Amino acid sequence: MRFSDIIGQDRVKDLLRRSLDEGHVSHAQLLAGRNGYGSLALALAYAQYIMCSDRHDGDSCGVCPSCLKISNLEHPDLHFSFPVAKSEFATQSGGELTSDALMAKWRQMVSQTSDPSCYFDEKDWYSHIGIGKNSQGIINRSEAHDIIRKFGYKSYEGGYKILIMWLPERMNDSAANKLLKLFEEPDGRTLFLFVSENPDSVLGTILSRTQRIDVPPVDVSSLGDYISVRFNTPDAQGMARVARGDVMRAMYLASESGAEDDNFEMFASLMRLCFAVDHVKLMEWGDNMAAMGREVQKGFVDYSLRMLRDSYMVTVGVPSLSHAFGKEAQFISRFFPFVNHTNIETLISEFERVSLELNFNANAKILFTHFALSISKLIRKA
Repeated sequence: MRFSDIIGQDRVKDLLRRSLDEGHVSHAQLLAGRNGYGSLALALAYAQYIMCSDRHDGDSCGVCPSCLKISNLEHPDLHFSFPVAKSEFATQSGGELTSDALMAKWRQMVSQTSDPSCYFDEKDWYSHIGIGKNSQGIINRSEAHDIIRKFGYKSYEGGYKILIMWLPERMNDSAANKLLKLFEEPDGRTLFLFVSENPDSVLGTILSRTQRIDVPPVDVSSLGDYISVRFNTPDAQGMARVARGDVMRAMYLASESGAEDDNFEMFASLMRLCFAVDHVKLMEWGDNMAAMGREVQKGFVDYSLRMLRDSYMVTVGVPSLSHAFGKEAQFISRFFPFVNHTNIETLISEFERVSLELNFNANAKILFTHFALSISKLIRKA
């Protein structure tokens, strides 16, 4: 992974390369941003830049032995840590599972299963290793022990030893406490790169020992250019705006997967039933939504919040700030009067409440039936 392979993020790339060029590499750094912004890709490109034997023009060469090993995720001085859970693909039996047991699947996920590579989220990872929809991985005490063991040896090739830990928010207290001393007082030329989507959930004792680098959304121009070239679509800039700087989201929109159409139909259907105050059909809508998987439900909530936001932008007279296009824009052109200053805050609170309760495994049938009936009371003109 070279810096040039990453979509946008010129400011972060420059910050990372300057830290090495000027000799100010902090031993523990946390890249904070959504997976779709490219934070994992940045960490990997940074590691390759550091280990490259022929850096030039602000990037790694991509062809030296170190670069080739990193491209294959086989460099002996580059290590990875990520959330794991029991899986048919794990190569370890007995005891706590560690990243090493799923390293083959990790290499496949990072290098082969996505284009551009390194753009995937926690849900994609769990699906890739074959664990259930409602399961969650963990970075455990045995993993911490493995990390300490690996970093107890000298560098194989005489340069940096680097750990990329993806989603440190999944590290439990036992693992964090075991690693504190290593993170605080590492040997020279040791680098820990934490890649976090929710840095506020990272244990404070770990967070306080890192230099935080915020990874912002990808700029619309760079993302739109990529989508235009990759998919040859005239709607690339519109998709980039809707995606709000998230490469994964933009790819999803451009690939015509159909799930986005499903979200639109579910949202439009809910709003029409609310307008008609059809309680029987609203309860049926709630039953249908409850029958879907939790990730689908969470995706619907995120989508709906965007549609409400875009509708409200039209209501208050700034349609240029609405990112909707196509049939979404057509729907909003008729729907926007029903989202206004009298109900926008309460509407958003209702959707956010559903999102929160889904995280706590609430009874989906009760949750969405109550939700649909509550929303019907809020959809009205000012």
